[in-house]
Amino acid sequence: MNPKSVSEIRDLFLQYFHSKEHTIVPSSSLIPAGDPTLLFTTAGMVQFKPFFTGAVELPYTRATSAQKCLRTTDLENVGQTERHCTFFEMLGNFSFGDYFKKESIHYALEFSIQNLGIPIDKIWITIFENDDEARDLWLAEGIPAERIVRLGKKDNFWGPAGDSGACGPCSELYLDRGPAKGFPGCGNKASCAPGCDCDRFMEYWNIVFNQFNQTVEGELQPLKQTGIDTGAGVERIALLLQDVDSVYDTDEFKHILSKISSISGKEYNSETKIAFRVIADHSRSMFFAIGDGIYPDRTGRGYVIRRLIRRAALFSRKLGIKEPFLNKLISELVAVYSARYPELKSKQDEITRVIVAEEELFANTLELGLEELENILSRLKETGSKLIDGKDSFRLYGTFGFPKEMTKELVVERGYTFDEKGFEEELEKDRMLSRDSWKGKKLSFLTGLSAGQIKATEFLGYDRHKAEGNLLFLFSSEGKVKDSLSSGEKGALLLDSTPFYAESGGQIGDQGFIRNKDFIFRVTDVQKENDSFLHLGEVLKGEVKASQKVEAEIDPTRRAALAAHHSGTHLMHGALRKILGEHVRQKASLVSDDYLRFDFSHPQSLTDQEISQIENYVNDSIQNNLAVVTKVLPIDEAKKAGAIAFFEEKYGDLVRVVQMGERSTEFCGGTHVGNTSEIAYFSILKESSPGAGNRRIEAVCGPAVIQYFVSSFQELDEKVQTYNLKAKELFPKENSEWINKHVPSPEEIEKAFHTKGASMVFEYRELKNSLTVEWESKNQKLFKEKKKKEAEEFQNNPELIEQLISGQVSKKDLVIIQHIFDSVDAKSLKDLADSLKSRIPNVVVLFGSVFDDTATLVFMCNTSSNQKGIHCGNLLKASVEILGGKGGGRPDMAQGGGKDTSRIQEAIQLALDSI
Repeated sequence: MNPKSVSEIRDLFLQYFHSKEHTIVPSSSLIPAGDPTLLFTTAGMVQFKPFFTGAVELPYTRATSAQKCLRTTDLENVGQTERHCTFFEMLGNFSFGDYFKKESIHYALEFSIQNLGIPIDKIWITIFENDDEARDLWLAEGIPAERIVRLGKKDNFWGPAGDSGACGPCSELYLDRGPAKGFPGCGNKASCAPGCDCDRFMEYWNIVFNQFNQTVEGELQPLKQTGIDTGAGVERIALLLQDVDSVYDTDEFKHILSKISSISGKEYNSETKIAFRVIADHSRSMFFAIGDGIYPDRTGRGYVIRRLIRRAALFSRKLGIKEPFLNKLISELVAVYSARYPELKSKQDEITRVIVAEEELFANTLELGLEELENILSRLKETGSKLIDGKDSFRLYGTFGFPKEMTKELVVERGYTFDEKGFEEELEKDRMLSRDSWKGKKLSFLTGLSAGQIKATEFLGYDRHKAEGNLLFLFSSEGKVKDSLSSGEKGALLLDSTPFYAESGGQIGDQGFIRNKDFIFRVTDVQKENDSFLHLGEVLKGEVKASQKVEAEIDPTRRAALAAHHSGTHLMHGALRKILGEHVRQKASLVSDDYLRFDFSHPQSLTDQEISQIENYVNDSIQNNLAVVTKVLPIDEAKKAGAIAFFEEKYGDLVRVVQMGERSTEFCGGTHVGNTSEIAYFSILKESSPGAGNRRIEAVCGPAVIQYFVSSFQELDEKVQTYNLKAKELFPKENSEWINKHVPSPEEIEKAFHTKGASMVFEYRELKNSLTVEWESKNQKLFKEKKKKEAEEFQNNPELIEQLISGQVSKKDLVIIQHIFDSVDAKSLKDLADSLKSRIPNVVVLFGSVFDDTATLVFMCNTSSNQKGIHCGNLLKASVEILGGKGGGRPDMAQGGGKDTSRIQEAIQLALDSI
C-alpha cells in the first residue's frame, strides 16, 4: 500500500467515481436541509434523503461527495480511543434507482485494489445474515467464501439517518491488519474475524443497499426504486494507508497537534495525548460548525457546540493552559482546510471572534467551578457517599456554566455517580422561578437604608464594558442590609458607579462579574430603584464586604446582542409610524439578547404586505450604514427636534436622544449600536394582538435571522417532500401538481446573507410566503382528491360488500347489516349503504364511523323495510342523544352524530334493540 495524504485520498475517490459517470456534489452544511429530526449532518446520504424516497425530481441518478459530518454520540470517548472523532469527512458514492448491488460491490473492490493499493488477500467482507445475493457477487469478484462473514441486524443493517428515511441491509469492507494488531492471543485465533472487538480487522467502507423507507413510526416500506448509499471515512482510510494506529496520527491531524504543542509548550506523548486529541478534535468541530452558522447557545445545536468549546477548555487545563487559546488554532485550521473549503478563509475573523467570546465567558468561572467540584467531592468523601446529587450538579451548571454532560464525565471518572433525575428536577425548578421573584424586592432592599445613605449610581456603560467603582452596600437575597456575603450566598450589591445597565425602558439588565482580590461575584441581573442600581447575583469565591474598591465587567457579547435588538426596536418603531401612520404609539416593549417584543397602538392585524414593508424599511436602514448619534438635550429642545417619547416613561429636564439618520429620533436611556450596520439583519417572527386596539410584533436581529430562515425552510422542505411523495402517487402523470420550487439549503441561506446582506430578508420572506401558499393550496387539493379516491375504492370494494353481507343478522323478517368503520366520512357511508339497499330486499343498514374526532351515524333502509314499520329517522333520534349530538332524516335514510366517540357501539346497539 502506498501512503497517501487525506487530501489525496479524497481527490482520488471523487475522480474515480466521476470517471464512472457520477456527478461530484459539494458537501452540504452541517445543518441538515429538510430534516428537523437531525441536529447535524451525520452521514453523506443526509443531503440525498429526498432523492432516495422520490420526493424531488432527480437532477442526476449517480452522485459522489466528500461530506462534512458531526456526531457527538459517545463524546466522552473522544481522546480515549484511537478512532473516535466528533467531526469527520465521509466519502460516498450514491445511486438513485440506477445501479444496485453488483456495480457498487465492483466499484468498492476495484477502487480499493487499483487506487488505494490494498492487496485483495487482505480484504474481508461482511454481509447481512440472509443476503445470499451479496455473497454470490463478492464470490464472483474473487473474494473467497472463508473471507465473507455473515452478521446480524445490529452490525449489517443501516439507517435511517434521523427518525425516517431510506435504509437497508449493508455490506462492509475490512482490512486485515495482521495478528499483531489483535488483542494478545486473539489475533491468531481461527475465530478472529470481522465483528471481533480487537483491532486486527478494521472496517473502512460500508455499502448500504437501500431497499426500504422507514416512517417516523418505525414501519419499513419498500422503496419504489432501490438505491446505493456508501460511506468511507477519509481519515480511517488514511490511517490504514499511512500505517499508523490512530486517526490522530494522520497527516492533517499532525498539523493541528503540532500547533497545540507550540502554543502549550508541551509534547504530544502518552501522558498528554488525551488532552491533545480532545482539543484537536473539538477545535475542528467548532471551526466547521461556526463556519456553517451554528453559534454557541443554551439550546439545540448551539448547546452542543458550547459543550465542545467548554470541554476543550477544560482539557486545556491538563496542558497547563488557563487563558483562552482555542482561538489561536484557527489560523492552522484555515491553512489545513481552506483549499477544500475556501469559504472558511473569508469567515476566519468571525469564527475567531465567536470562539474568543465563548472562551472568555467560560474562563471567568471554569477555575472556580473546578474548585467547587473539589469541595463537593471532599464533602462526599467525608460522608462516604458516592452520589453527586441534583442540587450540587445543578449549581455547577447554573452558577459556573458547566454543561451537565461535562460534570457527569468529571465525576464518573473519579468513581462517583451522577444523579440525572435530581439534576432534571432542579432544572425544572429553575425554569419555574422567574426573574420577577427578585423584582418585588427592589424596594425592600433600600428600605433598610436612610434617605441620606441612598446614593444615585453613575452609569458608565454607554462607552465602557469594564470600570472601577466603590461597593457601598450589600443585601441578602431576603433584602436585608449585610456586612458581608460569603461564597455560595445570593444577594445584591449597590455601587456608586457601574458599566452594568439596569433594566429600564424595556431593555433587560446586563450580566457579568464584580470582583477584586478578595472575591468574585457573578451578576445575573441588574434592577433599578429610582437612580440606584442593584446588581443581583451570587458570590462565586471569597467574601464580599462593603466599602471596597471593585472592578465591574459586563458580558460584552450579550451587551452587543442587546444593543442590536434595542436599535432594531427604534428602527421598527420608525417603520411602523411611516408605513401604518403616525397614530402608532409604543405601548410596551421587551428588548432581550435573544429577541425583541413591541406592543403598539393599531386597530387591526398587519397584512403580509405591511410586514414585508416594515422589514424592508428596517433592513434598508441597516444597509444604509447610518451613524447612531446620541445627545443630551433640554427636553423642550429635544421635542422641537422631533424626538418621540417612549410610552409611559417619566423624563427630567435633560433627556438623552438617540438619532439614526432621518429614520428614527427618540428619547432613550438604553444602550445602542454605533452604526445601524452592526444590527446586520432584521426579521419579524410573529404578529399578534395583546389586547383590544393594540398589536404585538416579535422580531430578531443579527445571526438569529439566519437561523430563523434556516429553521423555517427546513420545516417547509420537509412538508414539500412529504407532499410530493403523496402527489406522485395520486397524480403520477401530472407534473403540474408537484411542488417544484427550489427550497434553499442551510449553506445557501448562510452564503446569501453573508454576500448580499439584509436585502435577503425580503427575498426569503417572499419565497417562504409563496411556498407556504402553494403548499397549503395543493395540500388541500391533495387531501380532497385522496378522500375522493378512498371513497371510490371504499364504495367499489367487492370484498368489503361480501364481508358485510356475510355478517348480516335476521330480525322480524328484516336483514340487519351493522358495522362501525374507522375514519370514513358520512358521504362514503351513505354511498355504501345505498349500494347494499339496492341489492338486498328488506334490509336495514346501521353504519357508524369515528371521523375527525366525531362519531357519525348513517341509517338506511329500502321501501320494503319501511312497509314493515322501520323509520330510520326515529331509530336515529335516540342513538345520537347517547353521543351527545343531534341528527334526523326521512323514513328511508337518517344521518347524525356527536362528540362522545366512546359510546358509538352503544348507539348502534340501541338502534338494533329498537327494531
